[in-house]
Amino acid sequence: MRALSGKRTAWLAAVSFGVLFCVDSLAFYQGRPTMTFGGLVPLILVNLILSVIIATVFSVGRVNAGNAVAMLAIVAFGTVWLIGHNGGHDAYRAAHLVSVSSAPSDQMPASSTDNMVIVSPDIAATKASQAIATGLAGQRNYSTYLQLGPATLQYVNGRMWYVFPLEFDGAGNKARLHAIEPGYIMVSAEDPDAIPVEHYDGPYTMVVSLGGGQGSEPDRWAYSHGYSGYLLDNPTLELNDQGLPNYTVTLLAPQLGWTFYAPVAVLVIDAHTGQITRYALGDVPAWVDRVYSRQMAVRIADWYGQYSQAGFQGAGSSNANRFRVSGAPVMVYTGASHPMWRMLLTSYNNDNSVAKVVEMNAATGAMRIYAPQRPMGIEDPVTQAFDNASGIGATLVKADHYQAVDLTLHVIYGRLTWMGTYEPEGSSPSFVGVGFVDAYEATANNVVFGNSRSAALNNYQAQLATESTANGAAPGQGGQYQTITGTIADIQSDITGGQKYWYVILDGQPGHAYVGTVASVGPALVFARHGDPVTIRILAVSAQESTETMQSFTDARVPLRLPGS
Repeated sequence: MRALSGKRTAWLAAVSFGVLFCVDSLAFYQGRPTMTFGGLVPLILVNLILSVIIATVFSVGRVNAGNAVAMLAIVAFGTVWLIGHNGGHDAYRAAHLVSVSSAPSDQMPASSTDNMVIVSPDIAATKASQAIATGLAGQRNYSTYLQLGPATLQYVNGRMWYVFPLEFDGAGNKARLHAIEPGYIMVSAEDPDAIPVEHYDGPYTMVVSLGGGQGSEPDRWAYSHGYSGYLLDNPTLELNDQGLPNYTVTLLAPQLGWTFYAPVAVLVIDAHTGQITRYALGDVPAWVDRVYSRQMAVRIADWYGQYSQAGFQGAGSSNANRFRVSGAPVMVYTGASHPMWRMLLTSYNNDNSVAKVVEMNAATGAMRIYAPQRPMGIEDPVTQAFDNASGIGATLVKADHYQAVDLTLHVIYGRLTWMGTYEPEGSSPSFVGVGFVDAYEATANNVVFGNSRSAALNNYQAQLATESTANGAAPGQGGQYQTITGTIADIQSDITGGQKYWYVILDGQPGHAYVGTVASVGPALVFARHGDPVTIRILAVSAQESTETMQSFTDARVPLRLPGS
């Protein structure tokens, strides 16, 4: 009988430890890149002791099976709670591993409307699928033995693109192509009418790829080429300034004891040759957009919201003055050399409004924190407003069953602005238009629509003027306008739609034009010449715009203005 009792105790101890070990393993894999196996060793030892106690009580005590299961569940959930809450001190410290600064109010950098991502990932994937079945890829019959790899949204030579590598469709097709992928397809993220660009052969071919298998994946390649001592995070296809394919892999190493991994360096792997170059943080080439992955960005922003506020007093603190990320971070470009992860923080106690806006530089990890000036809704209520839009140009949005996707937050015309791309509901993804709404006035009757970016921006400008008049404020309030002075380097005109437009380029601003009409800014445009000193007033959208609409134009040599100006 004693032998039987001993066997039962051992069996129960093994089962209970197995369950607890599964919980630990789940915490390890789900917690990465924040938890190391070494950091779990003390917890595993505690679980060994708990397992013996549970088994002994069950064997010799008057405990039924139901009570034993309940006890095991309590211990398991207690383990998860301990991992989540007692790790707060390290997470508090981890929240300060990147540079964090607070900005006055909500004065985020203006978005470059030229670089707005108005093509959704689904639309881009549809266009790339069409490209692989037609054009050069179609002539080569690529679609029968290759497939599209995951797209990377990135900034390449002044534009935002989705880049799709072509990956092997099965091991047999990999052998057929001698383990060399032919190249990639680029789909414009800014222009829904742009034709996809295909890059194959020569230096565009890849021996390192996400879908290559058999050790050719970027992280496995790095692991087998001297970097086995690191956690290899976020393998990403990125194009250099010459359009050549590279994979970046972020090296993570423990930064706070055994409990937190953070970036320590970046590997750039030439996808064509497999050559690896290691860069220290801060020395990464300018064309590398992602060092901090979406997952890492969310985790660090969450830690900032949870543990960096005055209300945090350690484990067991209340949720007062604590925040968490709402929704998913989106990548936006503001002309600051790198795209940014833009995230919303909402209160633990109120999940309907935005408490803070976080911008994280995806290349450096630096975070800047902004606080809305007025109440501002999170994504869900804003999406409802977009889907029921009835502002300028939007009267048929609901009737035509258009739905808004991929909402992003921008600063346009000096206003904090939500933007959404519209697609037809229930059909193949396709672009039908763009919508905008003031983030502080995000109701259906304020959402504007345009079947192109320019049309939507024009409607949004008109809508803002209407809202400003209704609120008793001038359209230019809040730093909406910017005054530019300079000397004319070139001035040209053309006629579009029966209207004559004048384009002015100033010295020191090549590739940047200011456009206007005589009706809008006055007759001085007709007499303006190369070398004239001029003053131009524009809407302060962004210093990165390639073309900006003039609100006024003054030429010191020709002092002619509109009547009443």
